[in-house]
Amino acid sequence: MSKNVRKWGILLLLVSVTACNSTGGTRPEYVAPDPKAAEINMRLGINYMQRGDYAIALEKLQKALKQNPNLPSAHNTIGLLYQQLGKNDEAEAHFLEAVERDPDYSQAQNNFGVFLCGQERYDEAEKRFLKAVENPLYNTPQFAYENAGLCAIRKPDTEKAEAYFRKALQIEPTLTKSLLQMAELSYESANYLQARAYIQRYQSSANWTPQALYLAIKTENKLDDQNAVASYSLLLRSRFPDSDEMQLVNQGLLDS
Repeated sequence: MSKNVRKWGILLLLVSVTACNSTGGTRPEYVAPDPKAAEINMRLGINYMQRGDYAIALEKLQKALKQNPNLPSAHNTIGLLYQQLGKNDEAEAHFLEAVERDPDYSQAQNNFGVFLCGQERYDEAEKRFLKAVENPLYNTPQFAYENAGLCAIRKPDTEKAEAYFRKALQIEPTLTKSLLQMAELSYESANYLQARAYIQRYQSSANWTPQALYLAIKTENKLDDQNAVASYSLLLRSRFPDSDEMQLVNQGLLDS
């Protein structure tokens, strides 16, 4: 597994939090003392999280759960916050509460999968991603498929990763992480023309990164298109002159 695959595979997508008021699932329904107030505090918690005010966000979310312990969106949101704070036991407990109270809460299933993958519990994570896409009402299944692919890269299981990235791209053809991963996987399997095609698709839908440009340079070097190598190298030098990738190009290291 190459360095670039590992680098791109580490950053897993956490989709935005939205309200989910369902009380379905395996847990008994709880009659909240103040459900409207719980919803308000949950949304305030999201706002403070987005601003980086984690202490106030935690206070609001804890208050929301005191007002309504059966609110899956509050469990999901506080799970994300505890994950951000490095409190993994608390994060897992709340993700589990969210998906047990509402198994069809796909965003929580996806977020739980991201968390489990970060804990190197890859098989458990995959089950959560697949559970997320089982829901026909989930409006962003491409992100769960992409996360499943990123997690498979970390395992590593490149065959399974490719299958998930293809599913993600079938839904959203411009999904940039999946395009880059498919380009990298194609390069690693010596399918350089396919790698070029994925890079060109990436180029038409996203801003360049040093990693993407370096992959483009390596690919064109394998295809012996030195004009393209020079063009991509010039772009890398002009946009990211101090990057590690620029240093590799300067050293002539085009196969690392």
